[in-house]
This record gives sequence, structure tokens and C-alpha cells, in this order.
Amino acid sequence: AALEPACSAAAAMARAPPSLGALCAAFRRLAESEEGVQLVHLLDPLRSGKVLLRDLHPGGRNLEEFGAQQGGEAYGQALGLYLACLQAKADGEGVRELELLCTCLKTWVQMYIEAEGTGLWMTPWLIFLCNAARMAATQLDQAKRSEATSSDAYLKKLVEIHRELFQKLNKERTKRAGHVWVCCELLRAYFKLGQISQCSFLLTAVSQSLNRDGFNPTELPKAISVTFFYYWGKHCVFTHNLRDADEKLTWAFNNCPSKCKGNRRKILLYLVPCKLRLGVLPTPDLLHAYDLAIFVDIVRAIREGNVRLFAEKMEEHAADFIKMGTYLIMMKLKFTVLRSLTRNVHREVRRQKGDNAAHKLDIQPFESVFSWQDGCDADETACIISNLIYQGAVKGYLSHEHRKIVFAKD
Repeated sequence: AALEPACSAAAAMARAPPSLGALCAAFRRLAESEEGVQLVHLLDPLRSGKVLLRDLHPGGRNLEEFGAQQGGEAYGQALGLYLACLQAKADGEGVRELELLCTCLKTWVQMYIEAEGTGLWMTPWLIFLCNAARMAATQLDQAKRSEATSSDAYLKKLVEIHRELFQKLNKERTKRAGHVWVCCELLRAYFKLGQISQCSFLLTAVSQSLNRDGFNPTELPKAISVTFFYYWGKHCVFTHNLRDADEKLTWAFNNCPSKCKGNRRKILLYLVPCKLRLGVLPTPDLLHAYDLAIFVDIVRAIREGNVRLFAEKMEEHAADFIKMGTYLIMMKLKFTVLRSLTRNVHREVRRQKGDNAAHKLDIQPFESVFSWQDGCDADETACIISNLIYQGAVKGYLSHEHRKIVFAKD
């Protein structure tokens, strides 16, 4: 979302591979003019495979030394390390590629810390290097799993690198953009590793740091702030802090570019359960637009008070909700479905009596419908309605002696 159309240097590179010297010169020029986004566009074709390293005709040179010499005194070392990691990737040396990427990342962060001012132009390549390191670690871990060895050893190693960078950036009051992005990388890794408890420390540290400086994370570039609010909101979902989760995820969704449909869908996978628990039902058009069929019948069950349909769909999608970590929140929606069912029975009984003002109703129709929909006996029906009244979902009281439910007149 942060990246804009490619610069002329990157476009030229896509049309015809330049020499290695021309690439280094373009890097030096963009770094000196502080054009971070264009820097990513210049080097991204190399990593994505659109331009092959051998097309640059290195001629047997030591790429790390050549890049360091030709990339400029200030930032050449980072370029040399990056070119060396690309060479390692081309040679199929995955472990060395990851090691060089981590070294390159640490070098770039140190340059970022030493830069004057906010150094905001350096964050696009910081994000790019973090993404590259994460993908390299993921590929190595997947290769291990294919060998029947279940391990996230490389991702855990990368987490240690990010923790070190996080501690460094936490002390830099002017480098909040990079600080928050490294926090996002750690949150992403902790969620993948199932170490949710580690997220609280990070979010507390960032919140305290931002509050101390009077800095608002919404002022960061959207690529960083939307990602941060997404993971922050996701953590609130896991801790059942639904009000904060709704606030964070709603901001992330509203500020995520409409063209990033995949990212907007990821946000909705957590925002929709929050909204449902808070009593806000999404429209069918929204669910279909973002391919959220997993919620369609559940929302219909809530609207209709269809307990059978709700139970059936929850069982069908249980594995998906458990994987996302929203199963408990979704199961609590049964309370809302039962409330809708009670409301529908209340309306139908009054209609059949021909008295829309009646508020003292027999409990027997409720027992019949609850038995049909949820297999409840008379005592269970009374317990459910009593709980609905206690929770404030229904206004009224239950009279066991007269087997009546007395609803509020309004």
C-alpha cells in the first residue's frame, strides 16, 4: 500500500537489464536524494525474479565488496550485503541468504537510527527487507516440515533479531515509523508461533512510548499504521476486549486502500465477529464482496433466530474459527440467536391472540419452539429466558407459579 508507480530507473531496469555498475549508481543516486519508495522499485525486480542476477553480468566479482564500493559511502554497505544475499539465493544457499538478509537488515536499521530527522524515506526499504527475511525464514521452515521435522527454528531466530532491533528503536524518539513496523513484524511472528502472551508486552511498550511523546500512530504512513492497528485489534479480539478491537479494526479497514481486497478481507475476518457480538450485522453485499461465505448463514440465523441453522453452521466452520482464534466469540452469539428467537415467538403469539398490546403471555409456546429449535425441555427454556432477562436482552419477568412471562409494555 505504501508503494507508488516505479521510478524511471526501475522501469528502465524492467525493460533492459543494466550493468551492475549502473544498478549501483542508480541506488546511490536514489539514496542520496532520499527516494525510499523508488529504491524499493529499483531492487524489487531482482528479488521477484523479473530481472536475474546473472543478467547484470557480475563477471566473477565479489558482489558484497563491489556493491559496497559502488553504492556510495553512506549506504553502499547495505547494497553490498543485499546483492550478496541475492547471490546466495541464486546458488540455492537458503541459510546463508537468511543470514545475509538479517545482517543487511541490522545494518540498514543502524543507518536509519543514525540518520538525521525522522529518516522516514528509509522505512520503505526497511519494510522490504523485513518482508524478504520473513519469506526466507518461512521457506526454510517449510523445507524442514517437508522432511517430517516440525519446527519454526528459523522464524524464531528472526524473532530474536527483531527483538534486538525493537529494543534499539524504542530508545529513538524520532524513529517511530521504524519502531512500529518492527513491532508489527514481532506481532505477526508471535501470532504465527502461537505465542499470544508475548504480544501484550510489545503493545504496552509501544503505547507507553507513543503516549510519552504525544505521538499518534494514525499519523504514520498508512502501510505501517493500518498493519499496526490490524494486529493490535486482532490481539484485542484474542483477549476479548471487543470495544477496543472494534475501534482498532474499524480504523484499519476504513484506511486500508480499497484496491487491497485481500488485506481488507483479513481485517473483516476479525472485525465481523466483533461487530456481531456488539449487535451490528453486516450486509449480505459486504459478505459476498469479500468472499466471507463463512458468515452468511450465521448472520441469517441471528436475524431469524434460527438456532438449528446457527448450530449447524458453527459445527461446519468450527475448524476455521478455531484456527483464527474467534471460535469462543462466535459461540457466544448463540445468546443473540436465542434472543431473536424469543422476540419472534413474542411477536407471533401476540399476533395470533389478535392483541398487539398484550404483554402477559403463556410460557408454553416458548417451550414448544425452544424444544423444536434447540431440544430444550421446560426447565431449560425457563433458564434460558431467565438468563436473557438477567442479561438485559429481554425486559420482563418470569412467573413460575402462573406459567407466564410478563414482558415490559414497551
